Amino acid sequence: MVRNARDLFTPTVPSKRLDPQFRAVAEGASHEAARTLLNAIFENFRDVDGNFVKEFQSSGFSARVFELALFAYIEERNLQLDRTEPAPDFVVRGDNPVAIEVTTTNPAQGTPIDLLPSNWLLPHDLDSADQEFVFQLGKALRRKLIHRDAKGHAYWEKPHVEGVPFVIAVGAFHGTHAQFHVEGLLAKYLYGIDQEFSHDGAGDLTITQHDVVEHHWKTKSIPSALFKLPEAADLSGVLFSNSHTMSKFNRIGIEQGLGNTETALARLGTCYDYTPNSTTPSQFAYVVGDRPEDDLEDFSEGLHLFINPWARVPLNPVSLPGVTSHNLRESNGLLEATFPTGFRPFLSKTFVFNGANAKLFARYCQQDFLGLLKPGSPSFGELMGNMSREKTEGGS
Repeated sequence: MVRNARDLFTPTVPSKRLDPQFRAVAEGASHEAARTLLNAIFENFRDVDGNFVKEFQSSGFSARVFELALFAYIEERNLQLDRTEPAPDFVVRGDNPVAIEVTTTNPAQGTPIDLLPSNWLLPHDLDSADQEFVFQLGKALRRKLIHRDAKGHAYWEKPHVEGVPFVIAVGAFHGTHAQFHVEGLLAKYLYGIDQEFSHDGAGDLTITQHDVVEHHWKTKSIPSALFKLPEAADLSGVLFSNSHTMSKFNRIGIEQGLGNTETALARLGTCYDYTPNSTTPSQFAYVVGDRPEDDLEDFSEGLHLFINPWARVPLNPVSLPGVTSHNLRESNGLLEATFPTGFRPFLSKTFVFNGANAKLFARYCQQDFLGLLKPGSPSFGELMGNMSREKTEGGS
């Protein structure tokens, strides 16, 4: 394959400094679609500080992937982007401007990344993982709120964005299962509100809401309702995703026909149930490439915009079209979400298969998750285990 002029995957740092995740993506057939799509997007990306490729290949791999995914969303929606200044990361101009600074949660320094977790979806201790998720997001958000440049300016005080609504975009990458957690946990922290869903005697959905004062993790605690705190008065909103990862680039690339013919992906997870009065998500599973032409995955899918109703500079949700927006109802103070039409996943896991029978394995994985296998058929896990044992016993 001919390399383009701005290739993200030709190493520019010493081999020992390459991120293991970067190595996994840069080598082999599994991520050919992602590599091709990433390079195509990067062609139009302005590297304002000149460090993007180095960080992408080394210490900032996940953060740079998240940043490129947000750039792809802005391009996809034909928003008027201003990248003349290095910070904030993205400034959208036009009738509904918004300034966006990007951040991520990250593993503690020296923590090894498990590229192939044995438990594909669930953390070992779900309650503790939920608590850590809130703490990590809170730390990442507060770090941006207290940041000041050499002139003492906060992000929203810089002359080129003065008076423009300020949004922090945050992605979770602090551990193997960081993307498992859904946006509801972040909403609880931002608004200081917890909700319970039930049905009344007529079967209609009822929502009860109560205040949350603080969040705990291990021996630590932080106050809830970040949006209400004085330090967040200039934070107009928070943009969050648990799906703007390398897997998204791989799936979209496959849908665009960029991958090789012996790679297949199966995506499994949960999604929004549009059934009236539903209180639980639906399960979904599909082989990438099966979605209809009018509902292919895009970069707005999976983005959640939380609007701060107490911000000094109000944010109009139309500033970032195509995303799910969250806000408090003026009438009763209930936290509500406005979903764009179409498929809206909450969380998912993408399995990658290679070889002549890749599509068959992806289909088997899908059917197992949906409970569609014939009675007596081995589960997908059992099938993989049997094949692994046969390979080992055969000595190949």
